Amino acid sequence: MADTGGRIIAKRLAEVIGQPVVVENRPGAGMLIGSSYVSQSAPDGYTLLWATGSIAAAPTMMKSFSLDPLKDFQPITMVATSNNVLVGSTTLKGGTLKDLVEESKANPGKMFYGTVAPTITLIFEYLNQITGANLEMVNYKASPAVWTDLIGGRVHVMLDGAALTKGHVDAGRARAIAVFGPKRSPVLPNVPTVAEQGYPGFGIETWVGMWAPRGTPTAIVQRIEEAMAKVMAMPETSRELQAVGLDAVHTTSQEFAELIKKDVELWRTVAARANIKPE
Repeated sequence: MADTGGRIIAKRLAEVIGQPVVVENRPGAGMLIGSSYVSQSAPDGYTLLWATGSIAAAPTMMKSFSLDPLKDFQPITMVATSNNVLVGSTTLKGGTLKDLVEESKANPGKMFYGTVAPTITLIFEYLNQITGANLEMVNYKASPAVWTDLIGGRVHVMLDGAALTKGHVDAGRARAIAVFGPKRSPVLPNVPTVAEQGYPGFGIETWVGMWAPRGTPTAIVQRIEEAMAKVMAMPETSRELQAVGLDAVHTTSQEFAELIKKDVELWRTVAARANIKPE
C-alpha cells in the first residue's frame, strides 16, 4: 500500500515539476537501509525519503535504528493516512471491543495479537494500556501469515486496512471489531471506532510522508512543499490513493514535524509502560 501510494505521488509530482520522479525501493532492516541512504545523500532536493509512520516507532523498538526522524531528516509533508481496523477471529466470544477486553482479562496470557511492524506492536500495547486488555504479541514477517493464523484461530486479533478486512468479514472468515482512527471508515460504516466504544480520546491512524536529508536549504524544501500542495489538490490524487486504501492529506513542513514529534513521544511512553526494550 505504501509502495503503491509512493508511485501514485511520484507520477503526479512529475507532472507538477515537469521532470521525472523515480521511485527506488531500498527495503530491509526495518527501513534502516532506505532511510540511511537518504540521510547520507546530498541535501539538494533530488533524493527524498518516502516512509510510513513506523519511522517514528523504529528508534524505540530497534537498537540498530540509529536515525532520528526529526534530527536526521527535514520533514516536508504528510501525504496520506490509513484508518485501520481491529480485526477479530471468529473464535472470539463477542463482537465488541468490550467483549474482547473482558475475554482477554479472563484468559491472561492466552489471547494474542499478530504484528508485522513496530508501529503495530505499539498500537496494540497502547490499546492494552487504554482499555485494560491483556493481549500478548506474536511477531510475523508479513500480513498474509497473520491472516492465515487469525482465520485459523491461532491469533485472536490483528490490524489491517478496511478494504481487505471487509472482504474477509463479508466471507465470514473474520470480524470487524473497531476502527482505530478518530472517525468511522466509509468502507465499514457500521463498525464503531475505539473511542465510540467507551474509550474517548483514542484515535490512531497510520500514515506515510515525505522527508529530505537534514541540511536541505529552506528554499528547496519550500519549493517541494509547494509542489506537493499542488499534487495533493488534484482530485485524481485523492481518488488514486483512496483506491489503494489511503486517505489523502496535506500538511506543511512545520505541521508534519510537530506530528512526528508527538508520535515519537507517544511511542516512547507506550514502550516504557509496556516494558518494551529495543531489540
